[in-house]
Amino acid sequence: MMRWLRSSLPARAGLAVILIAILALASSLSAGLIAWFSQGDAAAINTAGSVRMETYHLSWKLAAGATDEVPAIIASLQQRLDSPALRAVLEDGPTTSLHQSYQNLVQRWNQTLRPAIERGDSAFFQNSANSFVEQLDQFVTLLQRQSEHKQGWQQTIQGMALFSTMIILLIGLYELQYGVVTPLQELVDATQRFRRGEFQVRVNHQSEDELGQLATSFNTMAETIEQSHRTLENQVQQKTLNLQQANAALELLYQSSRNLATRQANAEGLDELIRRFQQRLPGLRLTLCLQGQLQTPARHLLALHGASSRQVCASSDCASCHKHNAARPQAFSISNQGNELGELKAHFVDGHTAQPWETALIQALANLIGTSLSLKRQREQDHRLLLLDERTIIARELHDSLAQALSYMKLQVSRMQTLMRRGEPVQTLETVTGELREGLNNAYRQLRELLTTFRLQIHDDGLVEELKDTAEEFSNRGNFKVHLFVDSLAFELSASEQIHILQITREALSNCLRHAHAENAWLELRQEGETVRLSIEDDGRGFSGEVDQREHHGLNIMNERARSLRGQLQILSRTPQGTRIQVHFQPEFLGQHTEGLAT
Repeated sequence: MMRWLRSSLPARAGLAVILIAILALASSLSAGLIAWFSQGDAAAINTAGSVRMETYHLSWKLAAGATDEVPAIIASLQQRLDSPALRAVLEDGPTTSLHQSYQNLVQRWNQTLRPAIERGDSAFFQNSANSFVEQLDQFVTLLQRQSEHKQGWQQTIQGMALFSTMIILLIGLYELQYGVVTPLQELVDATQRFRRGEFQVRVNHQSEDELGQLATSFNTMAETIEQSHRTLENQVQQKTLNLQQANAALELLYQSSRNLATRQANAEGLDELIRRFQQRLPGLRLTLCLQGQLQTPARHLLALHGASSRQVCASSDCASCHKHNAARPQAFSISNQGNELGELKAHFVDGHTAQPWETALIQALANLIGTSLSLKRQREQDHRLLLLDERTIIARELHDSLAQALSYMKLQVSRMQTLMRRGEPVQTLETVTGELREGLNNAYRQLRELLTTFRLQIHDDGLVEELKDTAEEFSNRGNFKVHLFVDSLAFELSASEQIHILQITREALSNCLRHAHAENAWLELRQEGETVRLSIEDDGRGFSGEVDQREHHGLNIMNERARSLRGQLQILSRTPQGTRIQVHFQPEFLGQHTEGLAT
C-alpha cells in the first residue's frame, strides 16, 4: 500500500481529498448528533426553572393563607417534576449524578414536602423550601454541565477535524511544492536549457512517482540525444575534414591542370604532383607506373612514388613496380583516347578501403595525368608537323629565291668563261662581271632575309607587339611611315597562324620597301565576323596590268602562306595610287564554316 502511494501522485492526491472529505463528514455528523442529543437540554432547564418558580409561588401562597389555590399549584409543580422534558435528559442511566439529583428532588417532594402541605404543616414547608430550591439549583447546574459537556465534545470533534484538515492541507502543500512544482520547474528549466543547446543538462529529481519517471525518461532522452549529437558532430567534423581535403585536392588538380596545360609533363612535375596530392589526403600512398604505348610492350617501366624517388623496373608488368607494401592496392588506368599509358596504384597506410569521394578524386588524378601525357604527345606531334610545314615553305623559298639567284650566277659564270675563250673585249667582260656582281648582291640580300625569316619567333607579348616591332623596323629601314591598326580579337590565334601572318606582313612590307617607292604604308589586322582580314597597302607606284605571281617569288611565298592559313590572297590596286595586299582566313579556333570565307 505504502509503495503504491509513493509511486503515484494521483493516489496521494486522492487519499488527501478522501481524508478531508471524511473529516468534513465526521464533523458534520458529530455536530448533527450532538445537536440532536442536546435538543431537550434547554427545555429541561426551563422546566427545572419553572419548578423552582412554582416552589416560590407555593411558599408565598402558604404564607399568605390562600389555601384555596394551593391544590392547583401543587398539581402544577407535580406535573413539571414528572414532565417528559426532565425525564428525557435522564436516559443515560440511574447511576449518573444528574439522575440521582432528580430522584432526590422527586423523592423529597413526594415523601417530605407534599405530605407536609397536605397535613397543613405550612411552617415545615416554609423551612424546607429554601433547601429544596437549592437542590433544584444543583439539578439545573448539572443540566447545564451536561449540555456544556456535549457542546465541548462537539467543539473538540470539530477542532480535531479542522486540525487534521490543516495538517492534511499542509502535507498536501508540501507534497505539491516539493513533489510537483519543484520537479516541474526543474523539468521546464532543463527543457529550456536543452533547447538552447546545453545537451549535458540533467534533472536531479528522483522519486518513484510519475514525475520521477518523467525525470528519468528526460535524462535518458537527453543522454541519447547528447550521444546522437556528439556522434553527429563527429560525423560533421569528419565530413568537413573530408570536404576540406577534397577541396584541397580539387584545387591542386585545378592548379595542376592549368600548369600542365601551359607546360609539358615530365617525371619531375608528375612526381611533385603525386607528392602534393598525397599531402592533401593523409595516409594515402600512390605509385605511378608509366609504360608508354602498349602497341609494343616496353621492356623497362618507370615508377614514380611521390617522394622524389624514381624506380626503373626491368619488367613489362606494373605490379612489380609497386614500392609500398600493400596486400591489394587499387589500380587506376592511365589512358587517353584508348591508349594505355600506365597505371596509378593507390592504398591507405591504415588499410581502410577508399571511400567513394576518395576514389573519385584519385580517378580524377589518373585522368589528369593521362590527359597531360596525351597533351605532351599532341604538342610534340603538332610541333613536328609545324616543323615539317615550315621546312616545306623554307625549301620553296630557298628554291624560289636563293636557288634561282645561284642558278643565274652559274649561267653568268659559264657565259663569262665562253666570252673569255672567244677573246671578247674587256668592256664586254666588265658588263658580265657587273651583272654577276649584281646577282651576287641580290643573292646575299635574299640570304639575309631568309636568315631573318628563320630566326623569326613570336614574343611573349603576343602578335600585336610583334607587328608593332615589324612596323617600326621597316619604318626605320625605308623612307616611308607604317601606320598600324589592329583589332583586339575575341579569340587566340594559334602559333602557326601568327607566324604566317607575320611572314606575310614582312614580305609585303619588304616588297613595298624595294619596289613601291611609297611615302606611307598601312597595316591592318581586323576581325570581321568569324573571319580575320590582314591588309597591307601603300601609296606607291603600284602595279601596271596583271601580275604574274609565278614570276615573283615573294608573291609566291605570300600565296603559299595564305593557303596554309586556309585563306585567300588578293592583290589589288589602290585608289588613287598604290597597291593593296589582303588575306581573309578563318581561324582554327572557330573551325570550318559552312558559308565559306569572307572576301
